[in-house]
Amino acid sequence: LRGMVNVPFGTSGNAMRMTGFGIHRDDLYENTYTGDGLNNIERWGGRSRVLLNLDEKQGEDSLGQLVISMDYTKEDSNCCGIAVMDYNGLSTLNAPLTNNPSAQWQQMLGLNALGQYILQYTAFEDTAGFSPPKADPFGDDYWFNEDVHSKIQVGGVSAQWDKDLTNNDTVTFINAWRHYEADTSLDGDFTAYDAVKGTTDIKLDQYSSELRFTSAGGKTFESQGGLYAYYSKMDSKGSFGMSQMLAENIGFAFLFPDGTLNIDDNTYTTTNFAAFGQVVWNYSEKLSATLGLRYTWEKKERDGSQITTPVSIIDIPPVAGPDLYYDDSRKDSDASPSINVRYFFEEDIMGYALISRGFKSGGFDQRRTVATSNGEFDPEKATNYELGWKSSWADRRLQLNGTLFYVDYEDFQSQTFDGSSIRVINAGSMQSYGAELELVFVPIANATMGSAVGYNKAEYGSFDNAQCTVQQTFEQFYIVDGAQGGSPGTLSICTQDLEGKPLDNAPEWTVSSYVQYDMALTENLNGVARVEHSYIDSFFLDQDLDPNLKNDAINLVNLRLSLTNAANDWEVALWGRNLLDEDYYGFGIDIPTVGGYAGVVAPQATYGITVRFYN
Repeated sequence: LRGMVNVPFGTSGNAMRMTGFGIHRDDLYENTYTGDGLNNIERWGGRSRVLLNLDEKQGEDSLGQLVISMDYTKEDSNCCGIAVMDYNGLSTLNAPLTNNPSAQWQQMLGLNALGQYILQYTAFEDTAGFSPPKADPFGDDYWFNEDVHSKIQVGGVSAQWDKDLTNNDTVTFINAWRHYEADTSLDGDFTAYDAVKGTTDIKLDQYSSELRFTSAGGKTFESQGGLYAYYSKMDSKGSFGMSQMLAENIGFAFLFPDGTLNIDDNTYTTTNFAAFGQVVWNYSEKLSATLGLRYTWEKKERDGSQITTPVSIIDIPPVAGPDLYYDDSRKDSDASPSINVRYFFEEDIMGYALISRGFKSGGFDQRRTVATSNGEFDPEKATNYELGWKSSWADRRLQLNGTLFYVDYEDFQSQTFDGSSIRVINAGSMQSYGAELELVFVPIANATMGSAVGYNKAEYGSFDNAQCTVQQTFEQFYIVDGAQGGSPGTLSICTQDLEGKPLDNAPEWTVSSYVQYDMALTENLNGVARVEHSYIDSFFLDQDLDPNLKNDAINLVNLRLSLTNAANDWEVALWGRNLLDEDYYGFGIDIPTVGGYAGVVAPQATYGITVRFYN
């Protein structure tokens, strides 16, 4: 349910707009272990925007215009349960959920010189006395024993002041504050076995200011420049609990008879200052060039700790330790230039060439780290080359735009899940190149059709410290290194070389198309029919390129039929999304702690009706 009201203040142009919404969605799934519902939505919020002309004068004599915006959103949902793709899998702690495929590995590796199995493991299905259900990630049933919830509050205030100066130049001053607060809990092993529980509490405050000067348009030289400042403080507290049953299964019950609780408590601050500017040279009506530069200075600080209770005499991450105390900081700075040349071959045909350099600062991982790393990562730099055109034909009934691009990344910041947290690893280099083609055509009156085709080849130029798959970790530990006992999760660290391999979550081909027809049904009724199709090529879901974590190519079809009156006082729309009911994942990870694979299921076939009233 959504509502909006506009309130004018007199005849001076001052006004206020207020909007409010409430969203209630029933549970999408059932937790068959507890009988509770999962993945509902309970969310409400509001937004207000006030426009104030500070006086009735015009131009440079005016005090300008002030826009104040405020918003607040609150959520309390039983979200978000993650689906298990497969309960069968190797556990780096040799505490798998099931005996498959650990039993096969045990027989394959055989006995050591002491006559013991080289791979000794204990499966949860044996310890608990019951096996997991058949994995059905796209079904309606989930299987958890821990509480899953998401309690979030988001809000903020911003003020933007604009004033015209001499010669129609404009000064803009923007100040903003935003607050984010989250209390989330999840079942860390994604099953009903009592193994792992995780919680996260976050409080984040952000403050930003920007002062910008913009010259009037229509001149030979146009310019824009300004200063930017940003500060944020985030308090993060997370827990990662290992149960007594898990301690037994990995053979450490004598050290941790009641399991372990790993707590990370950290404060992160970011201070950022930037100066930016660009100059546009309109050499002629056909040719123009834009030169831009942004200088950024940023400091990041982390203060906190990660500790295990009870105190562990040895480090066995992620079960226990290492106990670490942080007081780290880093500074980064960068000058990011850009140049863009634009030329009109004809009034409706324009070509352009662009070279720009981007910068993403380094930082620190926000959750648990292992003993060999303090979680620090370096800045990422990207140089972008782009060549394209925009054109219209047939009395502007046809638009055809295209782009060729090449992006070269240095120290690309790759993300991966290591079994307890998501962390960032710098790849040496990564290159992305391809093309995009966009078409919009009006074949007859009231009908519009469009299509966009994208090709993107993204692969690592060098990345010799990428995280291994669980399968590779076992092969390295037991076969290559010849271990005669123990578990790879506590005694080794495995890396792989992904040079020449594709980037995860980067489909090579994408195609999106639509057809829309607007029609007058009667003198007072109008209708719109729109059908959309999207094709997304197959792609890997995780950085380690595990073949078990891969989306197949999908075709998504959406349909919308709407009806309005001639005065646009109301609208009724029937809609359907993913009409072919394609199964795919929005996110996927392996579960190296207890084995298996899990992911977030993308929305399946959904139908609905939307009713709007305007006054």
